[in-house]
Amino acid sequence: MRRRRIETWELNALRNNYKRLFCNKDNTAMLLDHFYINKYSLLFFFCIYHGCLVIFIHSITVAHQLPIDILPPIPSKQDKTLWIGGMFPQTGEWAGGEAAFPAALKALDQINQREDILPGYYLNLSAYDTRCSPGLGTTILYELLYNKTFGSVNSSILMLLGPACSPVSTAVGEAAKMWNLIVLSYGSSSPALSNRVRFRTFFRTHPPATLHNPTRIKFFDLFGWKRIAILIQTEEVWQSTAEHLETLARQHNVHIAVRQLFDNDPSHAISNLKKDDIRIIVGLFYEEKARKVFCKAYQQNYYGESYVWWLIGWYADNWFVKVHDVECTAEDMSRAVEGHFTTEIQMLTDATTKTISGLTAQEFITDLNSTLRHLFPTKPIESIGGYVEAPLAYDATWALALALNRSLQRTNLEEWTYGNTYMKEIMMDDMERTDFFGVSGSVKFDKLGNRMSKVVVEQLRNGLYHRLARFDAEKGSIEWLSGEEPDGSRCWNYKYNYSSNNEKRRSAPFDQLQISHQVQEISRPLYLTMSCFAALGLLFAIICLILNIAYRKRKFIWQSKPMYNNCALIGGIICLADVFLLGADSQTDNPARFVKLCQLKGSLLAAGFSLCFGGLLAKLVRTYLLSTKKTISHIWSMFELFIIVGSLLLIDLIVFVIWHIKDPLHFSSEATREGPITNDVKTVYQFQQCRSNHHMIWIGLLYSIKGILIVIGIYLSYETRASKIEMINDAHLVRMCTYNIFIVCLISASLTLIIERNQDADFAFASIAIILCCFVSFGLIFLPKILCIIRGRDQPFSSVDNKAHSRSNSAGGHGTNPTVQQLSSEDEEKYRKLVSENEQLKSLISEREARVNELIQKLKQRGSNIVIRDVQRFSGSLGVGHTSAIHDGDLTSTTDTAAYVMRRRSTFVNPITLSTRISNAILSTRASVTDKTIEVPTEANNIKRASTSKYRESVC
Repeated sequence: MRRRRIETWELNALRNNYKRLFCNKDNTAMLLDHFYINKYSLLFFFCIYHGCLVIFIHSITVAHQLPIDILPPIPSKQDKTLWIGGMFPQTGEWAGGEAAFPAALKALDQINQREDILPGYYLNLSAYDTRCSPGLGTTILYELLYNKTFGSVNSSILMLLGPACSPVSTAVGEAAKMWNLIVLSYGSSSPALSNRVRFRTFFRTHPPATLHNPTRIKFFDLFGWKRIAILIQTEEVWQSTAEHLETLARQHNVHIAVRQLFDNDPSHAISNLKKDDIRIIVGLFYEEKARKVFCKAYQQNYYGESYVWWLIGWYADNWFVKVHDVECTAEDMSRAVEGHFTTEIQMLTDATTKTISGLTAQEFITDLNSTLRHLFPTKPIESIGGYVEAPLAYDATWALALALNRSLQRTNLEEWTYGNTYMKEIMMDDMERTDFFGVSGSVKFDKLGNRMSKVVVEQLRNGLYHRLARFDAEKGSIEWLSGEEPDGSRCWNYKYNYSSNNEKRRSAPFDQLQISHQVQEISRPLYLTMSCFAALGLLFAIICLILNIAYRKRKFIWQSKPMYNNCALIGGIICLADVFLLGADSQTDNPARFVKLCQLKGSLLAAGFSLCFGGLLAKLVRTYLLSTKKTISHIWSMFELFIIVGSLLLIDLIVFVIWHIKDPLHFSSEATREGPITNDVKTVYQFQQCRSNHHMIWIGLLYSIKGILIVIGIYLSYETRASKIEMINDAHLVRMCTYNIFIVCLISASLTLIIERNQDADFAFASIAIILCCFVSFGLIFLPKILCIIRGRDQPFSSVDNKAHSRSNSAGGHGTNPTVQQLSSEDEEKYRKLVSENEQLKSLISEREARVNELIQKLKQRGSNIVIRDVQRFSGSLGVGHTSAIHDGDLTSTTDTAAYVMRRRSTFVNPITLSTRISNAILSTRASVTDKTIEVPTEANNIKRASTSKYRESVC
């Protein structure tokens, strides 16, 4: 059998187009209406148009020239020729016909050599270059439909093999149904072509692009990606794929965060993706636009280990190093595209089984490579257009021939016409029944004319594509290839040459910047330090409580009011125990437990403060009443502590009950600061707290109540600052404790409100305030008592105290301390009266002595030297003055003496006699006054001595 050239159509196309354009009266009239009609303008117009038409037809002719040395053999004389049309893009956006056309011709050659396929017929092909242009594809369809030079048997094509590009298939497939022409594409993937209403006669061995979407969703679930973006070129094939992906993503709870479209320049789209922090991007665009996308991504620093791109898998293997149409170098592009994934249908089976042609897939590839090296000697095999899709064109040719072979059994193919609907239905049915094993795997079609196939996932690692897995959409399973881990971890832990730290990743990137919410816990060293101090305070308070109870009948203990001290100690123990709770609540992740701890620590702190400060306040109240000469009954003395402390606790209880009923606490968390970003994880520290709707009002109410108590304590301390009462021997120490509590609480309360979000500082100030107040108060009050116990100065009750205690008990007193307190109060009152009377007598003596001195001066002026000497002598003997004092006028006497002298002024007497009388009078008056001043009742003197002794013991 000899070879022949494929039928040319350029001359016919030129002739037919010329007739359509210039021999049609309507077209000619329409053109002439737009010009001024005269012979010169008309001649000029025809010359220009003819020139343009010749150039256009020549460009089409050159573009549609196909290889002529690998054509089907001429049939024998007994064979009848069946024509099929072919569309193979040799140029344009995607020159997929460079490898697909030779593969289809090889299939035709093998089919025509088979005696069991279309016996008695020779299957021939009329092929054209569409340039991936929809308009040109429609023109070619017209030429195929009405070209009458195919042969003498039948000039109509039975089926159309192609087109390869989705835009051309859209135009041709929608028009082909008008001529009942079946179209079998080997390279179109647009999901829109699955619309059986628009494309009733369309089939394809290349599955739709929507078949990639279940694979993408499966891997998104595998790697935990729930937030993605879609970058779409404005073509119908990509937009329909994106719509299907969005629908599928919603069904699997995958959020499409951004959907960006671009036409030619993707700069703005890349900027939006980066601004929205998109990490997982599905790119739906052609190879030429892919280079622009990744060049812009590199220029905007939108690449690296944190970003994952999912692209179409039918790009050439070295598509990213063709930098002739971008502003980036090959090195820049390699960095930008590193690590991206591709999805593509299984173009070539891995099985070693023989296919329908009798060849294995590997044998087919070997034969195809030999042919392509002959046709394109200067091109690498992988860079030849359509090399990956060549097995699909090969299997498509076989599918078409097998369908015609089945139709031949039911109808006469020679009777085919474009209006024969019956034969069209037969051929459609036979095409849908297609099921054979080809070089691309199992070939069969669904009801929409789509090929059912597995999807292969690849990843670019250090400039080379590695096959990872195959996904079976029907079964929903992933088949991992050799060397890959079932969890896909090898996709991330390979050595990444472009990594900044040159280390392997250990896990998949995140779909967005991860926010790690970390509870802002109290520093463990700080918590342990404060807990140790609180524990020491608790130990000291317990020791003081034991000593206070054990030695309660000792003078230095019961005179300091042991019941008051016990109350203060118990309150301090509660406050110190609350320190442990203040730090423990930040270390729990249970909100309910957190709220309970908040309620407990607040209630304990309020109750502890009321008990501790209430005991001190009761002492101050008692001291104030005694220092202001108030009479205190034994009943008030008995219950004053319980009244004060009980009232404070009742107020706290009422406030907390109303608070928790009307405005209960609830758990809240608030971000305070952000940590550094490590491995796409940003740490945000959160401050956990218990809040209520009117939280600050309740806090202010509690602070106001406690503040009023402290102010009252400060007032009482100031009013009793000069009082020294024996029955409360540590009153001055209680005042010091009150001042300390006031200062510490004022500072700590203000600071904790300001720095409450800084848990370490807040806990430190609150704990220090509690520990400092308790340590200082307990140290001031109980350290002197402990020292007295150690030194053995603890004296028991005296006999007088015991008798008074017995009399008080017989009179109906209750307890030991109230009786002693009543007796001491009466003694103190009597002592103050005696001291006041003594001061009055001393004042009277001073006045009378001043009067005597005045009278002596007057006598001196009269020259009574004898009298002066006598007075000096008698005054010296009486102790009123001395000789030197007489010369200075400092003699002292009484009013009686002065009166006596005045009565004798008018009478002159003997100086010696006068001196004797004056001396006797002074002596008499002096003795009487001295007796009244010095004679203090014996019982009062005893009381004074006893009080002084008790005071000294208390100071010890």
